[in-house]
Amino acid sequence: MIITDKKELLIGLMADTHVPDRTSKIPKIVIDDFKQKNIDYLFHMGDFTSIKVYDGLIDIFGKEKLIAVIGNMDSDSKLKKFLPEKLEFELFGQRILMIHGMGGPNMIIRRLNKKFDLSNYDIVIFGHTHRPVNEKKDGTLFLNPGTPCPVDNKFTVISSYGYLRISKSKIEPKIIRL
Repeated sequence: MIITDKKELLIGLMADTHVPDRTSKIPKIVIDDFKQKNIDYLFHMGDFTSIKVYDGLIDIFGKEKLIAVIGNMDSDSKLKKFLPEKLEFELFGQRILMIHGMGGPNMIIRRLNKKFDLSNYDIVIFGHTHRPVNEKKDGTLFLNPGTPCPVDNKFTVISSYGYLRISKSKIEPKIIRL
């Protein structure tokens, strides 16, 4: 899945693209930024809403670089066949959980903790709320890149995406607001 033969990885973070249901495409500025920074991986926390978006990201970044989980709006049966609900893995000694999320936008970390016992993880990366999160709580880093796609509904606070630079000696999360 993830090859860690490098001393450091730069991971692009994205969730809740909702193409074509709520917007026509992922903003070019986001894709260009990922390309310019030559990301090692792209983590997508679900709600592609179309396999065409998934396939488009593979065309741009390669199948080996796209790591993704399914979102609650990913009803495309093709996506459901191969995208998991969650991914658990380790990078540079850090235990990571990747999940979409569930429920309303408030108190999502509490809901995730009830379902998965987050004390087992050093980093929890999620989506669902369309709200960026970059906070450490009880020793766990919680990251939500928000949504890069401008969506005209009450749930989108701001368009955003993120990065995670990780090595044995550092963890540097960053949220980019559009």
